Amino acid sequence: MRRTTTHSVDHEILTFGRTWRGYGGGSDEDIYVAFGVDARTYFVRLRRILDSPVAEELTPDERAAIADICRTRLA
Repeated sequence: MRRTTTHSVDHEILTFGRTWRGYGGGSDEDIYVAFGVDARTYFVRLRRILDSPVAEELTPDERAAIADICRTRLA
């Protein structure tokens, strides 16, 4: 990851996930350009973030939709 603080990176990952949730989570290329990691690493981290305080602002529907995308992309 390019950023230095975990909280800010987690927030950026969550924001990206929210933005791209209607499109299957974003392309592997977009994920790599934004975060400098492969898609698998991104989705593992996004899934972890969903259970953290960073994700408290999500509605239950948003959380479920993003979790479904993570499951699909990690399968």
